[in-house]
Amino acid sequence: MGRSGIVIETSDIIPNSILEELKKQAKLGFRDASGKSLFFTPEEGAAEVSDIISFLAGQGVKIEQAGRREASLEELYASILKEVEQD
Repeated sequence: MGRSGIVIETSDIIPNSILEELKKQAKLGFRDASGKSLFFTPEEGAAEVSDIISFLAGQGVKIEQAGRREASLEELYASILKEVEQD
């Protein structure tokens, strides 16, 4: 079912090379990037906000803001529909 995620706001748009590295780090749960925003949905217990910030800082990314975001009703509904379609 839909779950909360982590949103990281950066001071600059992230280069593709770093986005590719994020995709390789499965435990971080990288989902998408839009402008200066990065979206993560790590599995339960896999990664915390601090783990993601540490990885990005190691890549030279400047963080403006970071935090958890609860799944919206639309995301929950889409998640339920997806599960029903798979059954």
